[in-house]
Amino acid sequence: MSNGNGVTARISAAADTVADRASAFSTTVAKNADAAVDKVRKAATGVKQAASGAKKAAKKAVGTTKTRLQKASADARKEAAALQRLRAKKSGAKKTTAKSPAKKSAVTKKATAKKAIPAKTTAKAPARKATAKKAAGTTARKSPATKGVGKKTLVKKNAAKKTSSR
Repeated sequence: MSNGNGVTARISAAADTVADRASAFSTTVAKNADAAVDKVRKAATGVKQAASGAKKAAKKAVGTTKTRLQKASADARKEAAALQRLRAKKSGAKKTTAKSPAKKSAVTKKATAKKAIPAKTTAKAPARKATAKKAAGTTARKSPATKGVGKKTLVKKNAAKKTSSR
């Protein structure tokens, strides 16, 4: 039988191998993690630069668009002013020819003719009042039949007036 020196040596050799492999593995993991962090930093920097570039491009586009719109607005104002001046010139020329005395008298004749025609008015018949006896005997509410009768008599009265005036 052995005293155990061989077993101890094998166990210590296996422990050294495991330690070396664990160290190598941790080094590899650490390197990979560092590489991943570097990649993320580079990507973040790239995104930041791209965003900055997009911001600058958008700002430039907005600036040029504002400038174009201001120029178009100024041009439109100038054109509108020119059109107003042209219209004023044309209307001034028409006004001088339109002020003939014959046309003016025709306009005043039409106005006086319109004033001479009286407007038609419709006369309302006065509402009938109930006598004291009827008021005492009936309630305050009117029935629909009495309202219809009042309208018929009004029509008859108007018809009688029209025939008598002819």
